[in-house]
Amino acid sequence: MIKPDRNQQPDIFPVDKINFLQPEEHRLSNGSPVYLMHGGEQEIVKFDFLFRAGSWYDKRKLDSVMAASMLHEGTSSRTASQLAETFDFYGAQFNASPYYDNSYVSFLSLKKHLPTLLPVVSDILRDSVFPENEFEILRQKRKQKALVDSKTVGISAQRNFLRQVMGTNHPYAPIKSYDYYDTVTREHAHEFYRNHYTSERMSIIASGHVDNKTMELLEQSFGTPWGGKTDYAPDTSKLQLPDPEKIEIHKKGASQNAIAIGRLMPTLNHPDYPALKVLVTLLGGFYGSRLMKNLREDKGYTYSVHSSAIPFLQQGIFLTFSEVGTEVSEDAVKQIYHEMERLQNELVPEDELEMVRSYMMGRVLREFDGPFAMAQSFETIFEFGLTYGYYERLIETIRNITPAEIQHLAQQYLSPKDMTQVIAGNV
Repeated sequence: MIKPDRNQQPDIFPVDKINFLQPEEHRLSNGSPVYLMHGGEQEIVKFDFLFRAGSWYDKRKLDSVMAASMLHEGTSSRTASQLAETFDFYGAQFNASPYYDNSYVSFLSLKKHLPTLLPVVSDILRDSVFPENEFEILRQKRKQKALVDSKTVGISAQRNFLRQVMGTNHPYAPIKSYDYYDTVTREHAHEFYRNHYTSERMSIIASGHVDNKTMELLEQSFGTPWGGKTDYAPDTSKLQLPDPEKIEIHKKGASQNAIAIGRLMPTLNHPDYPALKVLVTLLGGFYGSRLMKNLREDKGYTYSVHSSAIPFLQQGIFLTFSEVGTEVSEDAVKQIYHEMERLQNELVPEDELEMVRSYMMGRVLREFDGPFAMAQSFETIFEFGLTYGYYERLIETIRNITPAEIQHLAQQYLSPKDMTQVIAGNV
């Protein structure tokens, strides 16, 4: 047996192309689209039910959050404990998550248990009753969590940043205070559920060991229509986006300051987005980024600093976030802006850009590692009305973007004067 030479770097093979797993598109009898993505050897199936039921559709703040959180708290025929015991007995996982544009119901099960469990999931989606007692317990828990979060510098900085960059009344903006939970009602949340968790607003992505039998089971449990229709959408025509500001939020006794700096940016379906992903990764998107080298490795100001391009369906956001010692907070902010200005004024060296390329290509590969990851990647482009052409453009951009193009993007999107800045802590 020949032992490998551990002093010799293994060969590096660039990624030229990813073989995307193309979903089989079907429709239930009620018109709901279904996408089957077969892959993997284990007889496990994951279902992602997407409902147009995110906070974008809230008539009142928190309706979508409370509706998603109450889904599995009981139906007309099953109590919350019975639902939990059923899923536990069969080793299945059920989860409902509200988000900004859509809400997601995820269900994972062994394939052999689907004839028993899919009718239970259908019962939840069609006939959740929102028991008053469970609703009040949930309301109090979420209020208490919001109170605890409001005392945390990191969460305070990020939530105030979102309110400031979007505007307080924007559908994406978080609530101002934990007291807002005193205004939510079971009736409002259940009304939201009835209007938005409907077959007309549902799409299904099934991944794993799926086949024609899977489609038959989905048709049996979800094929008949339910729920009404709602055409409600927020009127954002009169909302004015705030001007960039610098906000300080005092937290007595805080040992660290949380820094949130960013602005509105194009979202996923904009032509600039793939290149912006490269720019933001270079700035602060991985452990070899400029901000990590500056604030962590060189200055020792923080354990972590991160920049993100966050794509909501209606709007995108650029955010740089870190928590630093109060005594170095002022200089940390200066260094963040300094790194933005360097990208505006200097060309990125090719060796640094090559490192970013390698990192980002690895991330893309992980997004397609296995059927569940592929389904999640497909889910992303499906929500934005895109095709796999998005990932092809992303790969092409990662491989071919030039230092001059990065500099031009930085000059367009990373000007410090356009940034909203929020610092929460001992300020």
